Amino acid sequence: MISPLDLASQYKSLAVAFDEGPVTVSIDQYLTGQWTTEADHAIDAAMGDFTTEQKKDKSYELTLTVNGKQVSFRDGKVLRQILHYAYEGKGSPEDCQVAAQLAVLRGRTTRAKLPEYCQKNMGLDCTGFVGNYLWYVVGGNTWPDSMPGGNNGSNSQIDKLLLNETTPLSDADLITPSTTYIFGLLDEHFSIVAQDGARHAHIVISQPNTFTKNSFVFNSFGGFSGGPEDGDGNQVYGHVGLQCVESTKHKGLVDSLYAIVPVIDSKTKTQITIPKHPGFKVFSVFRGSKGEWLNFTIGSI
Repeated sequence: MISPLDLASQYKSLAVAFDEGPVTVSIDQYLTGQWTTEADHAIDAAMGDFTTEQKKDKSYELTLTVNGKQVSFRDGKVLRQILHYAYEGKGSPEDCQVAAQLAVLRGRTTRAKLPEYCQKNMGLDCTGFVGNYLWYVVGGNTWPDSMPGGNNGSNSQIDKLLLNETTPLSDADLITPSTTYIFGLLDEHFSIVAQDGARHAHIVISQPNTFTKNSFVFNSFGGFSGGPEDGDGNQVYGHVGLQCVESTKHKGLVDSLYAIVPVIDSKTKTQITIPKHPGFKVFSVFRGSKGEWLNFTIGSI
């Protein structure tokens, strides 16, 4: 099974096939789910051509090369879904290859300008990356025969991913090196933020075999001197740590080191749990990617 960093590498160095030779593009920008005006035009051009060809010949199939293999499409709904995912931050590497090929084949850009085109018009949001990993890599679903629907995979709400697809981490001391963990951002009431709205939502996945018992004693946070403190006075160094992968605003698709500290109730002297789901605990987490402390709950897969 490939790791989260392996999947991130696929997005960052994606070979898009053409008769004249492949073009390498990077799908590493943060995209919030709102596609560009160009995306509308590109989807309309691709679907318009597909519909025209099928009117001429009901047996028409659009054949493209994805991951080095020919893939044929007869169902316009499937093709449209692929394009939507690629342009709204929810696409798999395969979705993005299809959208990039068609952008050139339908005259929206050129092979030479395709890397720049993809940077401007494609990307990933946080659930786009983590959701695709859980759907295809962990879940074993196949593309394009079993793509995620409107409420699962890359389209899932974050609370559903955590509560339904992970085992709650009850203690930071129980973190094991070979295990992969999912982090879900909490609000001020320690509830998982399901999706962006009045409150920011975020989901992150850890890279297995990057566990460290005493976090970052060898300057791994890039020169922080003790680091900023969280609300309880915890500093970055000296805590359990994991390398994590995420797609995040202003940074895009990145990996960084996270420090993990349990949040303790001052009255009961026990670790706080999230409402209605006592198995899921509250952790104060230092995000190396942003240099900030936030509260997350964590589950293993």
